[in-house]
Amino acid sequence: MNAVRGFALLIAVVGSFALALPAAAQLEDEDAANSLSGQPSLTLAPATPARGGGNAFIIAAGPASGLGYAMAGAMCTVYNVLADPDTPTCLVRATTGSEENLALMDDGGVDFAVVQSDRQYFAYNGTADYANGDEIDDLRSVFSFGILPLHVLLSPVSSATSLKDLESARVGLGPVGSSQRTLAQAALFASEVAISKMEYVEEGRLPVQLDALCNSRLDAIIFPTVLPSQSAEIALNECGARLAPLASDGIEVLVDSNPFFEPILIPAAAYRTSEAVQTIGLAITLVTREDVPHGQVIELLQSAYSDFEFFKSMHPALQFLDEEAALRAGLVAPQHLGLQQYLEVQVQYSDVDTLD
Repeated sequence: MNAVRGFALLIAVVGSFALALPAAAQLEDEDAANSLSGQPSLTLAPATPARGGGNAFIIAAGPASGLGYAMAGAMCTVYNVLADPDTPTCLVRATTGSEENLALMDDGGVDFAVVQSDRQYFAYNGTADYANGDEIDDLRSVFSFGILPLHVLLSPVSSATSLKDLESARVGLGPVGSSQRTLAQAALFASEVAISKMEYVEEGRLPVQLDALCNSRLDAIIFPTVLPSQSAEIALNECGARLAPLASDGIEVLVDSNPFFEPILIPAAAYRTSEAVQTIGLAITLVTREDVPHGQVIELLQSAYSDFEFFKSMHPALQFLDEEAALRAGLVAPQHLGLQQYLEVQVQYSDVDTLD
């Protein structure tokens, strides 16, 4: 267990994953690209003073072409529609990613920040890379936009059925230091699969790996991505690739030892497969400070839940978001008082279970 934890902690050193990468380096450009550019009123240019006037509040969200920015834009859109469409008070600030998001929030320059669950965990515990460097004791969790599941795609001619079968195979893991490589290594390490024993490791970008998989030059690709992924869908439906489950005792230890990982089922409907596939992933989350008024957090949650289907329609990556999971998945820092109070009402008047 300690070895698994030690490896997973390397994730904090590598970088901030999809939220911090420029558009050209996103896990999948076509999946992450939705900057809500048709709604310029939601955006603050980086040079603009951090705080808006009046009752305005700001979400630091990552690159304008990235997934975090789109998620924050969706949240602000539903909030502003209910509050006052003519005078938006929920604003999205484009940043370089999770590191800057955390620093801005910690300094009080913004009220909310979009970060992946691992960055949330490490920031609260003082092991994240961001400008201030220390743990953020008053970091509080608010909402989960969903999980980026780790996909294991097998070649149509491969006889493999799980990670255990890939030790002597040809596998796409991506460039050293990339988010794909780091997460794939964590899963392989937990499953006791040695990369050094593989016949060949493809370190090119994902399109190169997918082409090799479809042309039988690779036996498998392991990569995290949004759900559903256009690239995965093409490989599954046009190349005959298969999704392999990510399930083993080692994977269970990895998740149990590192609370920022979340188990997830890739639903059959995502890729029109015969059954759901078990895997793990990291959540994209919304966090804030303890001193942000609880009424503001409650209003933000109420805006998303007033018409949850409308909220999910804001971006393809939200379509499989579950109402209960949005209040639980990847929220590893203490809950904000506003979230606690919102949950108390939900438990009393709905089917949402009390969260631990």
